[in-house]
Amino acid sequence: MNKLASFSILIIILFAFSFCSVSKNTFKKNPPFKVVKATYNSWVGGQPGVRGITIYITIDNPKINLDTVFFREMKTKFKKDFSATSNTFVGSFTLHNKEHDFILDKNSIKEFRNTPSKTSLNIPFKLENNEAVVSYFFKEKKYYFKVTNIIEVKAMLYPVKKKQ
Repeated sequence: MNKLASFSILIIILFAFSFCSVSKNTFKKNPPFKVVKATYNSWVGGQPGVRGITIYITIDNPKINLDTVFFREMKTKFKKDFSATSNTFVGSFTLHNKEHDFILDKNSIKEFRNTPSKTSLNIPFKLENNEAVVSYFFKEKKYYFKVTNIIEVKAMLYPVKKKQ
């Protein structure tokens, strides 16, 4: 029985390591495209509490379609911008104003300075605020690529003309 347990543990360990090598091979440092431009902007909607971020990534290879973008602990599907003359992909995130859950306790001292729990998407990448990871398909296989130095584009404010 001892040999059977040892063999089972060995199989599980080998199985786990096989998945590690697959994930490392799919993260590409030299993808079949170059990022020409990467920007994002924050926006505010017409209703109270409606806001979000839109990210734009332009690549030089029209044969490649970007699939998904991971940015600031969020994830969304890319859409191709057909209004642009370049090969630009757009990802839009809507930021929700959520009520936070508080951890309640019978002890009032533990309730003092109770902070909301952080709810975020557990993405498999550690990213800075100006970095994103994009996924794309090449030769029917999914790959990931980290885009750095994404530039924030500030919205232009136009003065409101007063009626005379």
